[in-house]
Amino acid sequence: MIRKDSMNPFIIQTIVMCLSEKESLAYLKDKGFEISVPYYYKLKKNIQQSRFDRLSLIAKTQFVDQHLERIDQLELINSEYWKLYRETKDTFKKALILEKIAELQTYISPYYDASRYILENSIKSNNQNETEKNNSLPVI
Repeated sequence: MIRKDSMNPFIIQTIVMCLSEKESLAYLKDKGFEISVPYYYKLKKNIQQSRFDRLSLIAKTQFVDQHLERIDQLELINSEYWKLYRETKDTFKKALILEKIAELQTYISPYYDASRYILENSIKSNNQNETEKNNSLPVI
């Protein structure tokens, strides 16, 4: 029997790729899931109805990892651009690389701003929880 949970990522992919019904069923068949049209629509409807649950799960469990991974990737790209810049002798190519480095900063900066915002809110939340906890302790 096919587990619907194992099929959900592929159903989501059919939605993201804007595949037609026929294309979606063929795509799923290629991935090892041969299902009926009504069952496809049932799964698709369940996924669309659970989108806020999925978003909440991502926010709770995956956001920090994804956020840090993006920062690491952007820092790696930045480092590689500087490496290319130092190795390149052609001044025109150097100028292009510098433009790419400057452009990359527009992506990196918001990630750092978001990191600061997350940390500040986390600290506030922890302080608030500690205060509430201390206030709820019985006085002896």
